[in-house]
Amino acid sequence: MKQHIQNNKHIYGLILLLFVAKLFFFIGYDNFSEAPDSWAFNHFVKELINDNFDDYLGERTPGYPYVIYLLNHDKILVVLVQMLMGIVTAVFWFKTLLNLNFSQKIAFYVTLFSSLYLQNFFYETFILAETFMLLLNSILFYFLLNNYFEKKEIIVEIILSILITILILVKPFFIFYPFLIFALYLIKNFSFKKLVSVKLILFILPMYAYFSWCSFVEEKIGYFEPTAYFGLNLAQNCLYFAEKGPKEYDYIMKPYVKYREEMLQNGEDASMAVWKVWGGQHLAPKYTKFADVTNQFGKYAKATIATNLGDYFYYSITNSWFDFWKVFDMKPHMKFQDNMFNSVISVINSIQIFIVLILKFVFLLLSFYYLYDLIKNRKINAVMILLAFIHAAAILQALVVYGTNAKYAFPYEFFMLIVVLLFLKEKFNWFSKVQHISQPE
Repeated sequence: MKQHIQNNKHIYGLILLLFVAKLFFFIGYDNFSEAPDSWAFNHFVKELINDNFDDYLGERTPGYPYVIYLLNHDKILVVLVQMLMGIVTAVFWFKTLLNLNFSQKIAFYVTLFSSLYLQNFFYETFILAETFMLLLNSILFYFLLNNYFEKKEIIVEIILSILITILILVKPFFIFYPFLIFALYLIKNFSFKKLVSVKLILFILPMYAYFSWCSFVEEKIGYFEPTAYFGLNLAQNCLYFAEKGPKEYDYIMKPYVKYREEMLQNGEDASMAVWKVWGGQHLAPKYTKFADVTNQFGKYAKATIATNLGDYFYYSITNSWFDFWKVFDMKPHMKFQDNMFNSVISVINSIQIFIVLILKFVFLLLSFYYLYDLIKNRKINAVMILLAFIHAAAILQALVVYGTNAKYAFPYEFFMLIVVLLFLKEKFNWFSKVQHISQPE
């Protein structure tokens, strides 16, 4: 037992230190947090508890609400479990760094300081899915970065299939994961034989879950889609060229432009202008149900984008994609009782946000270097896997929605750091377990 603890002192030390840190934060905050999005999760949980979906609006998928349901909708218990999720996430970060040939000491310190990033603590106090998504992504990348593409193990494919399925049920956006994984598998030493592979298992459960859920949503709200938000989200991307849509959608365009201008003049977040069109009942009396309204928003958005592709791509890049590389600060949504504790947290948080912004900037610069390296050497290694996932998420998110895009980067921020560390290890031989070992392809 003593030898076991000695051999695993870094991981046990990490767990102990994070347990103390999270307990300290929990005692200092002594609360749970709710954002505007929390309402939809709470509403879904009540429907699960009552086993009655007659009032389902199509607002959320069941992945995260089911976790809350299992915890009896006890919000303090949810916070405690999410803090436990944060510790488990850190363990997978630590093991991932070891698999990438970082020394135990470096893996320990990198994981510890990354886990003490206050946004992790903040999200853990919210009735939001971010902490759960971070855990699932961290487990997924642990497998992918552990020589996944050199292996053909059915148990690993099944585990990844289950992880991706849960992720899709938490957030349907992750539907691109099996496609990207299989594409990377094909690109690495391509042969036609690889088209029929055990890795096709990745598609079975996620696709079944996705389409089954869409069928359930269609039964409840009349539209075959994972949530009713898609049309509304797409309409958000039309914000700065909203008036350029077909005249037949004047009933949407006129109030949309009106709210946009008012919110811009008042310094408010104009990406929420289309929500005011819904809230102001501007589509009534013809369309009053949320699903019907968002469906009309979707039709308007598709028609507007089709005739204004230049504007769509320009604003997707300069707004939605650009915002992905910012840091979404959850602290303003929290209420601290102790002013001194609040002040200390504010100072630390500001410093950390600045550091993460620098990290993202460096990551973007390195992306250009590795793109050149990919074209030149055609290597699919750990860095390329992370770059593929992070940039695919940034681009796809930008094409789908405009508004709070920086929050969607949260599950990937630690892995941006890994890319920077791998560059330093590869080019300057820093951090390695054995200094003469180079980054494997």
